[in-house]
Amino acid sequence: MQIARARGVKVDALVSRGAQVAFAREHGADVVATERHAFQERNYDAVFDTFGAFVTEAVADGGRYASIATQAGPVPDLSSRDVRTTVHQVQEDGAGLNELTKLVDSGALQVRVHATFGLREIHAAHARFLQGRLAGKIAVVF
Repeated sequence: MQIARARGVKVDALVSRGAQVAFAREHGADVVATERHAFQERNYDAVFDTFGAFVTEAVADGGRYASIATQAGPVPDLSSRDVRTTVHQVQEDGAGLNELTKLVDSGALQVRVHATFGLREIHAAHARFLQGRLAGKIAVVF
């Protein structure tokens, strides 16, 4: 969401918990909701799904639906509506990392870290991750 806003894109957000609404609004989302039906009639040019919510009805015909939520299963086939679907995986990308670094350094991207652990605390970091209800990422410092 922050990266899209930094690039001038109008962003709306579907969040999983009410506690995330304020964060999404503070970081530029115009419409924020916890229920997927709030976006059914929106007709977005593009939808980026980071959870596996498959809010496919929100993307306009001829639009684009991208997901990183492979644990939820394959993205539905939307070719009958001329919607291009893609699934993205993490891969090495020095140029992309450099762009992210510039966004963080400029303040356009705020990293959300819930807790930081040293490498010797890796078991504690994993245990905290498994507890859930995180307000950011678990960072392991090497």
